[in-house]
Amino acid sequence: MTRLPNIDEFKSSPIGEQVNVLDTLFEHSDSLVWFTLKNSQFMRSEWNSYQELVKAVETKLLQVCEDTEIEGISSRGVDHLANIVGAHPRLGDSKQNLSSHSKQEQANLTGSANKSPEVLARLNTLNQKYETKYEGLKFVVFVNGRSYDEISEVMEKRIHSNNSWFKECEIAIKEMSDIAVDRLNKCVEIKGKI
Repeated sequence: MTRLPNIDEFKSSPIGEQVNVLDTLFEHSDSLVWFTLKNSQFMRSEWNSYQELVKAVETKLLQVCEDTEIEGISSRGVDHLANIVGAHPRLGDSKQNLSSHSKQEQANLTGSANKSPEVLARLNTLNQKYETKYEGLKFVVFVNGRSYDEISEVMEKRIHSNNSWFKECEIAIKEMSDIAVDRLNKCVEIKGKI
């Protein structure tokens, strides 16, 4: 289990240590670090627990998404959002490409019954369809113990939806936040409140 410093220690830690904590909750993304830990306004925000930090990250990213949609698809914000969402591994990806947290989260999805070449090929096909429709994004969903069949149904619905690129980005950000809360709940903090 991962141990996190208490939230007050986190706030006063050097940036490298803060990045390590953020990487525990979210997949590493330079753009995520830029919009949060390296953003003095964000760091002055009132959050007094890791749950509040995750919510603040979600709120910040949703605001970036909204602002970027207003600016248009040629905005630099699109590249930043793609960097953040694209940091998540593909569902069914090779274990060597997964963080330790993602390996655990995808265990049910690619468990012993789902390791067949057919299942992995189907996930690969769905990932490719999604990434073709929503260029620069990866399909992100909080697996939460759901089976391959359940997740593939969610993937199909989102692939065949009329969602804009920005709507999919919003969905991905919310799913990332759910994943971060789940990861947080699995962490053991050294001392103090989380």
